[in-house]
Amino acid sequence: MGKINANDIRFAPNGRILMAAASTPMPTLPEPANAFDDATALAGFTDLGYVSEDGAEITPSLTTSDIPVWQSATPATTVITGAGLTVGFRLMQFDADSTALFFGGTWVVGTGDPVTSTLTLPSTPTLLTKALIIMWGDATRVAALYIPRAQVSDREGFTLTRTNPNALAMTFKALDANGKLGDLIVSGDITAAS
Repeated sequence: MGKINANDIRFAPNGRILMAAASTPMPTLPEPANAFDDATALAGFTDLGYVSEDGAEITPSLTTSDIPVWQSATPATTVITGAGLTVGFRLMQFDADSTALFFGGTWVVGTGDPVTSTLTLPSTPTLLTKALIIMWGDATRVAALYIPRAQVSDREGFTLTRTNPNALAMTFKALDANGKLGDLIVSGDITAAS
């Protein structure tokens, strides 16, 4: 049987981004029929709500160094000097979870009347380590990238305007989690011939 198979072409019309305390185990992958239903909870994880229509960008990376030798103009071998995995997205909801991730810090609700909430932006911020799930798919398939340990490595500015919503754009960098950066989990047996 040939390799060409249109069923292996995938899209991501549906998606969710979820967060939990670092090293929270990956829950069971939900069935495609209800995976993207807001009411379908994933144990231990909080849904981060609306994400911009650009979705999420997942970027694995690898850096190498060639080992040159006197006897050849071509390197004799190459060694891996670094590996990485980043995930970037824009959160559209300006709520307690998204703003705490974006700015760093913790919200504190005041005791005054009227009630106010304050998130102090520390001059020496602490890097928060979180577990992330980026889940995507359609009515028949679901996939998830589970990152047990990740930290915000970059944030983009946002402009306050009369007509455009605030979008909290950030990039998470995966950290080592006992020898792995994360797991890619898909529904069904991807190794079986379609």
